[in-house]
Amino acid sequence: MIIQFILALAFFWCLQFIARWYLFRRVSFRSFNYFILPDDENNDSRQLSIIPPNKKWRISNECISLVHSIVSGLWAGYVLISDKQFSEDPIQHRSPMADNLILFSAAYMFHDLVDLLANEQSARILELLIHHITVLTAFFVTIWTNLYLGVVVYGLLMELNSVFLHCRSLLNHYGVSKKRPIFRMTAFFNMITLVVFRLAVNFFLARWLIGVLPQLPIFQAIINSLVTLTLCISNSVLAYRVMAADGLLGKSRARKCPTQVHANSQEESTDVEDEDDSSTLSEIIVQSDPVK
Repeated sequence: MIIQFILALAFFWCLQFIARWYLFRRVSFRSFNYFILPDDENNDSRQLSIIPPNKKWRISNECISLVHSIVSGLWAGYVLISDKQFSEDPIQHRSPMADNLILFSAAYMFHDLVDLLANEQSARILELLIHHITVLTAFFVTIWTNLYLGVVVYGLLMELNSVFLHCRSLLNHYGVSKKRPIFRMTAFFNMITLVVFRLAVNFFLARWLIGVLPQLPIFQAIINSLVTLTLCISNSVLAYRVMAADGLLGKSRARKCPTQVHANSQEESTDVEDEDDSSTLSEIIVQSDPVK
């Protein structure tokens, strides 16, 4: 089990280096330092564009999160479809494939948590830390007690929505107009999967917990209640932000797209805070992830 976790962690570290080198020909961004003041004049014009370091980090971070969302979301769906016992006994039933999924996602969450602490500068880090710690707590309880594996696998279905959340965020980072078909289609599928795979799944898990809560030991009841409540709050906030950003709550609340990124731009782009910059909790978990 430890070996699988270490291998998954190594996979995400390697993927991070590959993404950063491919996109920006760098493996680290000096976007945050506790002891040294940033040098605003030291811009690297050899990069894809003159983008602030923190935004370069966010783009590479979104790419890693997107890969995790695709793999874990489809993996969770396959596990639930191929093994019907998880729907009958989500507490005690286990399978090697589901165990490996939890270790894979736990490694990603740990990797992303370290990455956030090292690079995230905005106030959103508090929200993301709460989300990541909540999800890691759920993973730890499942691994430690050998219980609730099915519950966590159901929760990972939310990553199917995170796929479109991260795609939408990347389109925003690259300044794609919200009027273009690719953005409109991404936003459409984002809303559909938000309802089906995030809000509906969260409601299903909350309803299930209410039904079994009297039968659970006090410690397990408290942990399950805290995790479920935290996810309900974060997913509700996420839904509000996405609807507001897409103009579903009125044009006055809609967000404008960040300045478009150009490869040979001579103007310094600003680090625009978008609604998607709040992580896939996602991505939930889950960033819900909050939305990254």
